[in-house]
Amino acid sequence: MATIKDVAKKAGVSISTASYALNNQPNVHPDTKSRILEAAKALDYFPQFSARHLKTNRTGNIGVFIYGFAGPIFSDVLEGIHMKLLEHHYNIIVSSGKSSTILLQERQVDGAIIFDSNLPNDTLIRYAKKGSPVCVLDRYLTGDHIIASVIDNAGLVHMFISDVIAKGYRDFAYLSGPKDSYNNNMRYMGFKAALDAHGIKHHQYLEGDFTISGGYRIGQTLCEAKNKPRFIFCANDESAIGLITAFQEAGIRVPEDLAIAGFDNIQMGLYITPKLTTIGIDHRRWGEHVAEVMVNRIQQGETIKINNPEGKIYWRESCE
Repeated sequence: MATIKDVAKKAGVSISTASYALNNQPNVHPDTKSRILEAAKALDYFPQFSARHLKTNRTGNIGVFIYGFAGPIFSDVLEGIHMKLLEHHYNIIVSSGKSSTILLQERQVDGAIIFDSNLPNDTLIRYAKKGSPVCVLDRYLTGDHIIASVIDNAGLVHMFISDVIAKGYRDFAYLSGPKDSYNNNMRYMGFKAALDAHGIKHHQYLEGDFTISGGYRIGQTLCEAKNKPRFIFCANDESAIGLITAFQEAGIRVPEDLAIAGFDNIQMGLYITPKLTTIGIDHRRWGEHVAEVMVNRIQQGETIKINNPEGKIYWRESCE
């Protein structure tokens, strides 16, 4: 079995230089590092995790903690994070539920990207206090080595609904996500604020769950209602897609009879009829940016600014 000594000899470097390169430390010239990695590959050598961890106090892993694996938003953010970490030779560990807490408590990752509102604040604060960076997405949390990147949910929805009101709509409904969802609550806040700013005192509140099937069920119920709203803003695109499907089956025309819009700009919204008007950000680019900041914090200890993702309104056929 090859050892690090064999790798160093084949690459023509010292054992310490080989160790730095194999543990992704920044103080090795790129050409030298490439030669060492090629030597390790030729010898089929892989650093032993436990020994590497003890020597460098680094795992080479970055954890991404999410509250579920379903839905297109997570996949886009994860793809951005994954591709950027690959560039820097870091492993990505994606976890959900109780295993996330264990990974943090046992410090099996060098940094943590949090997209899970269920992870307790004190768990994250304790993990970060020892110097490991934590980045929370769509959640506010302060503390040493903790940074946040947050979508302006309320501001974007406020701007959009104000534009919709300017088009002449006055009779609104809001199709929510789960009540404990930060995104849902902030989007509803922006929705209500826009109505209040324009003197609209009443709206319907429809309780959903951020799923296509949930939106479909609510759509079926609305089909039987006598007093339908003229415009329904959905807290996410998947709910809106389910809603449109139910209306189509019942012969209710969108947007002629009832206009609909969502939030997230998922690709599926382009492949339904009518195409979905929505608010969106580039989730993949967001993931890339967050990962870049995380790697910089781990390797350089720099406090470079993390940016909030920019949003955009996509006007399409469901709301003209």
